[in-house]
Amino acid sequence: MVNHVTLRDTRDEGGSRHLSATLKEDGTLVIEGQDIGPGVEGVLGSGLIEYEWVWTVHPSAVRTLKLALACDDGLLAALQDLFSGDAAAALQSFLDDNGIVYERWSRVGE
Repeated sequence: MVNHVTLRDTRDEGGSRHLSATLKEDGTLVIEGQDIGPGVEGVLGSGLIEYEWVWTVHPSAVRTLKLALACDDGLLAALQDLFSGDAAAALQSFLDDNGIVYERWSRVGE
């Protein structure tokens, strides 16, 4: 069983962008992202070139997420199908629009 997928891993003139999802043994989904480079500075402001975040979806909310994605066992495959590459930017809106409860952590750096 695959328990980890990479949704985005790009490098260009704007920097690097990485997003992955991991399904833990207890059913918790952990989505981790990191953007580094001038693209971050363009969004967050001068001198800020790193943004990283973690969204933790606990098992009770994972059930709701599976319903929203219309999937049973293939949660990571469904996330990869819908939110890979440029489509990864829509993941947070999807979670919010479908009432998926998740814990948020983030950090901005220079």
